[in-house]
Amino acid sequence: MRFTTTLRRGATTAAVATAALLASAVPAAAAAPSTPVFGTTIDAYAAYDPQNTCDPVAKPGVIGFRELALRQYPSTGDSGIVRSCTGDTEVTEHKEGRAWDWTINAGNTADHARADELLAWLLATDSRGNQHANARRLGIMYIIFDHRIWGSYQAGDGWRTYTGSNPHTDHVHFSFSRAGAAKQTTWWTQVDQPAAWPRTERGANGANVQVLQHLLNAAGQSITVDGDFGPATETAVKAFQSANGATADGIVGMVTWSKLLKQVSRGSQGSAVKAAQVALNKGGAGLTVDGDFGSGTQAAVNAYQSAHDRTAGGVVDPTLWQLLIAGIA
Repeated sequence: MRFTTTLRRGATTAAVATAALLASAVPAAAAAPSTPVFGTTIDAYAAYDPQNTCDPVAKPGVIGFRELALRQYPSTGDSGIVRSCTGDTEVTEHKEGRAWDWTINAGNTADHARADELLAWLLATDSRGNQHANARRLGIMYIIFDHRIWGSYQAGDGWRTYTGSNPHTDHVHFSFSRAGAAKQTTWWTQVDQPAAWPRTERGANGANVQVLQHLLNAAGQSITVDGDFGPATETAVKAFQSANGATADGIVGMVTWSKLLKQVSRGSQGSAVKAAQVALNKGGAGLTVDGDFGSGTQAAVNAYQSAHDRTAGGVVDPTLWQLLIAGIA
């Protein structure tokens, strides 16, 4: 990403609402990410602090944001965090592992709507009147997409025309402050956030493998749920990956987990509910794994949500799935 737009150093708190990128875009297929409950403290706008060292290692805050976006929009892609410092003189935070390119096709109406939705969520005013609240809490320094740029250091100007040589029509570029990249902003420090998706593969065993096996069965596979990631489970994983646009390597990471998830709530039945019950039992819920989302399962979900500063709505949504699978007690 070549940054050629004139930059103004320093954060601004000017109160200018950010308009949607395309008012005519069709609604996205998925809802925007849920926002945790925060206290009154919020981060200042990130100042412009460009790449000035060579440190091409993906930083944890950038990895965490990538997981959030791809979990919420699993049909989108990952164009990478790090870039080699050799071979060009371009100044880019990719060379410090604090930028991410989210694969989105601006020419595709549904894709553009997904981008609009996530960007509107990042730049929305929160219930306390804090403008651009989630972007500030995540430490986002600037965003470029489809000939436009938003910068935290120039937030009062809203979206501006971007005139760089790369129009960013095949991806959204996010650059992060050093604090945001290091998970030192309030998004990561004030509430429990999902840990990284566990890498689950051949030879693994235990409750997460049982969760995986139930979710595979919910997706149309037919395997014995025994908590042992053996050849039958690996075959089922590869078949699911092939059918759902993921690399068919038999390894269950962020993308495969995200594609397997099914939202369940009171009245739901079947293998996805069994998966949720097994995951809740990891934290001591003591549920009968019967695939029936009744009052006992709802109470266990509510208790888990309350313990993690989330609204006790009794719904196992993608964020709650990740908390459960990652093993946050």
